[in-house]
Amino acid sequence: MTYINDNVIPGNHGKTFTTDVRSPEEKSKLKAAIMKINGVANVIFEDTYPLEVTIHTDKVVHVSEIQEKATELKFHVIAKGPFFPLF
Repeated sequence: MTYINDNVIPGNHGKTFTTDVRSPEEKSKLKAAIMKINGVANVIFEDTYPLEVTIHTDKVVHVSEIQEKATELKFHVIAKGPFFPLF
Protein backbone atom coordinates (compact mmCIF):
# COMPACT_ATOMS: atom_id res chain seq x y z
CA MET A 1 0.00 0.00 0.00
CA THR A 2 0.97 3.66 -0.02
CA TYR A 3 1.36 6.25 2.69
CA ILE A 4 -1.90 7.91 1.68
CA ASN A 5 -3.87 4.63 1.70
CA ASP A 6 -2.38 3.45 5.01
CA ASN A 7 -3.08 6.66 6.95
CA VAL A 8 -5.85 9.17 7.62
CA ILE A 9 -4.44 12.52 6.53
CA PRO A 10 -5.43 15.67 8.50
CA GLY A 11 -7.89 18.02 6.90
CA ASN A 12 -11.55 18.47 6.10
CA HIS A 13 -11.76 15.49 3.69
CA GLY A 14 -11.25 12.67 6.22
CA LYS A 15 -11.25 9.01 5.26
CA THR A 16 -14.32 6.85 4.74
CA PHE A 17 -14.66 3.31 6.06
CA THR A 18 -17.39 0.71 5.78
CA THR A 19 -18.43 -0.95 9.03
CA ASP A 20 -20.69 -3.70 10.31
CA VAL A 21 -22.22 -1.85 13.28
CA ARG A 22 -26.02 -1.79 13.25
CA SER A 23 -27.68 -0.30 16.31
CA PRO A 24 -27.31 3.22 17.71
CA GLU A 25 -25.67 1.72 20.82
CA GLU A 26 -23.03 0.01 18.68
CA LYS A 27 -22.41 3.27 16.80
CA SER A 28 -21.86 5.18 20.03
CA LYS A 29 -19.48 2.48 21.37
CA LEU A 30 -17.44 2.52 18.17
CA LYS A 31 -17.38 6.32 18.03
CA ALA A 32 -16.21 6.55 21.67
CA ALA A 33 -13.43 4.02 21.04
CA ILE A 34 -12.21 5.76 17.87
CA MET A 35 -12.34 9.21 19.51
CA LYS A 36 -9.84 7.94 22.13
CA ILE A 37 -7.17 7.66 19.42
CA ASN A 38 -4.73 10.55 19.63
CA GLY A 39 -5.32 12.83 16.64
CA VAL A 40 -8.93 11.89 15.81
CA ALA A 41 -11.06 15.03 15.60
CA ASN A 42 -14.47 13.78 14.46
CA VAL A 43 -16.34 10.55 13.63
CA ILE A 44 -19.40 10.85 11.37
CA PHE A 45 -21.74 7.97 10.50
CA GLU A 46 -23.50 8.09 7.13
CA ASP A 47 -26.91 6.43 6.70
CA THR A 48 -26.04 4.22 3.74
CA TYR A 49 -25.90 0.51 3.13
CA PRO A 50 -23.40 -0.77 3.98
CA LEU A 51 -22.97 1.69 6.83
CA GLU A 52 -20.13 4.14 6.30
CA VAL A 53 -18.17 6.14 8.83
CA THR A 54 -15.97 9.11 7.96
CA ILE A 55 -13.10 9.91 10.29
CA HIS A 56 -11.47 13.35 10.41
CA THR A 57 -8.12 13.91 12.09
CA ASP A 58 -5.92 16.79 13.11
CA LYS A 59 -2.73 14.74 12.66
CA VAL A 60 -1.74 11.61 10.74
CA VAL A 61 -3.42 8.48 12.14
CA HIS A 62 -2.67 4.96 10.91
CA VAL A 63 -5.63 3.03 9.52
CA SER A 64 -4.45 0.00 11.50
CA GLU A 65 -4.98 1.91 14.79
CA ILE A 66 -8.62 2.52 13.87
CA GLN A 67 -9.09 -1.10 12.81
CA GLU A 68 -7.57 -2.36 16.08
CA LYS A 69 -9.98 -0.25 18.17
CA ALA A 70 -12.92 -1.63 16.21
CA THR A 71 -11.63 -5.21 16.51
CA GLU A 72 -11.43 -4.83 20.30
CA LEU A 73 -15.20 -4.24 20.23
CA LYS A 74 -15.76 -7.15 17.79
CA PHE A 75 -16.56 -4.80 14.89
CA HIS A 76 -14.90 -4.35 11.53
CA VAL A 77 -13.92 -1.16 9.71
CA ILE A 78 -12.54 -1.35 6.19
CA ALA A 79 -11.02 1.64 4.40
CA LYS A 80 -13.05 2.49 1.34
CA GLY A 81 -11.38 3.05 -2.02
CA PRO A 82 -8.31 5.09 -2.87
CA PHE A 83 -7.79 8.46 -1.29
CA PHE A 84 -7.81 10.22 -4.66
CA PRO A 85 -10.53 8.86 -6.97
CA LEU A 86 -9.21 7.86 -10.37
CA PHE A 87 -11.68 8.85 -13.08
